[in-house]
Amino acid sequence: MVPTAWVTTEGGQPPYYCDANQVGGQWCPEADIMEANDNAYQATPHNCEDPDNKHYAYCDRAGCSQNTRTTPTAYGRGTSYTIDTRKPFNVRTEFHQSDGRLTGMRTTLSQGKSEELLALLESCVE
Repeated sequence: MVPTAWVTTEGGQPPYYCDANQVGGQWCPEADIMEANDNAYQATPHNCEDPDNKHYAYCDRAGCSQNTRTTPTAYGRGTSYTIDTRKPFNVRTEFHQSDGRLTGMRTTLSQGKSEELLALLESCVE
């Protein structure tokens, strides 16, 4: 048997779906690794309060994002950008932890010899 609280069809989501915006009716930690188009790239970890009886009561809906818009020449269509979105590029995401608890998320974009660090987001996942 599955506790009723874990079965939901809220928001049109299948059972057991959860995220930091409570779309499926349940809160849970979430890491958006790639929210992007040709002009901007964003990575967003979402912190939650400690769970009570395996259920989260609240998560940071907005999260703590870092994106390429803060560096105008970081990411876009063309050779004037560090990451030229007309060509393939790599994404590396590292999750930092201490005693099994997430303490930070670092996302790096690379293309050929070029590299762009989005951020090491430690303050928002404590």
